[in-house]
Amino acid sequence: MSQDSDQRYNDALHTAASEAKSEGHRAAGEQKLTELRRELDGIDEVLRAAIRDRIDVCVRVAHVKREHAIPMMQPGRVGLVTERAREFASANGLSPDFLEDLYRSMIAEACRVEDLIIDSPQPNPASMVNGRGER
Repeated sequence: MSQDSDQRYNDALHTAASEAKSEGHRAAGEQKLTELRRELDGIDEVLRAAIRDRIDVCVRVAHVKREHAIPMMQPGRVGLVTERAREFASANGLSPDFLEDLYRSMIAEACRVEDLIIDSPQPNPASMVNGRGER
């Protein structure tokens, strides 16, 4: 073998070894991502269940408001809940604006559900939570 062909051979071996190492490194990264995504999926499941539970409590709140003629909108309560969200965010390295926006979205949905129940002439307005008569 000539010196040039030896160099090309060594370069090819080095390139192949580098590519194999890179592919192995990438495969390890993909495996870690799969594990982390599985963890996120579990957290998402817990979040969805917690949101469902929160809405279920809001349904009970709406029944109490309807029974006792209490107005649906309680600005003091909304302020308290959003302030707690902002404080939690600040204490935990999260964006207070993000968490407040998230809570405002949940509060808006709770208000929608409460309105359906409080304003409904039906004997069982809780069955109208999702607008299709299902719960």
